[in-house]
Formats: sequence, structure tokens, C-alpha cells
Amino acid sequence: MGPRLGYWLAETAFLFGFWLLFVDQFTLHELIVGAAAAALAATGTELVRGTEHPRFLPHWIWLAQAWRLPWRIVHDCGLLVRNLVRGGDGQLVSVPFETGESEARDTARRTLGILYTTLPPNTLVIGIDRQKNTMLLHVLEESS
Repeated sequence: MGPRLGYWLAETAFLFGFWLLFVDQFTLHELIVGAAAAALAATGTELVRGTEHPRFLPHWIWLAQAWRLPWRIVHDCGLLVRNLVRGGDGQLVSVPFETGESEARDTARRTLGILYTTLPPNTLVIGIDRQKNTMLLHVLEESS
């Protein structure tokens, strides 16, 4: 038995155990579905583990920018409630965003840009256009 099969079996057993804790039932159909779901999740994990991933090397200042997120989340929750009361649809907005190349720092910039923009509930990143150096956003309500 190779190490990858061992990891797969251990992860399947671990995830199946969580499934049983979550559903809190030992009926036949729950056992079958739980075992299949755990095996599928473990298979996906092992497939991803075997591939080469882009390097992620952020500047520490980019990580420190996360201190602003709690305030933005609270502020955007207010905007979200106001939007729900008014019944607005939101709009698509294209904003400039320096995408860089395929280097580790550029990957980190894009990843953190998407995370920091999408985490507050008012804005959702639809995609990044690397040729035009823009980020396409769906914004429920424009804010400063």
C-alpha cells in the first residue's frame, strides 16, 4: 500500500466520522451517502495534492491590510440591509487592478485582492481581466 492510498483511507475515515457526527443518524442510507461523500472528498483532495500549485508569496503589508475587514464587513452589512429594504439590483463595475504576471507575489496580490474585496457582503468579484488590468465587480450599492 503506497502512502497516497494510506492518506486517502485515513482522510476518508476522518471525513466519514465527521459525517456521522453531523447527521447524528445510523440509518443505512446515511451510512451509504456519508461513505460516498467522504470517499469523493478524499479523492478530490488527493488529486489536488498531486498537482503543482502556484506559489503564494505576499508582502507582509498586504496581509496587514486585513485589519480593515471587520469595519468593512459591519459597514457593508448596513448597506446590504438598506439594499434589501429598497429592493435594488446592484450593478457591474470595472475597476483598475494591477494584475501582474504569474510570479508568486502577483498571485498573492490577486488572491488577497479577491478575498479582501469579496469578504464584505456588498461586493462580489466576478473576475479579473489580466490583459486590461481590471477587476469586474458586482456591487449592490456604491459606497465611498
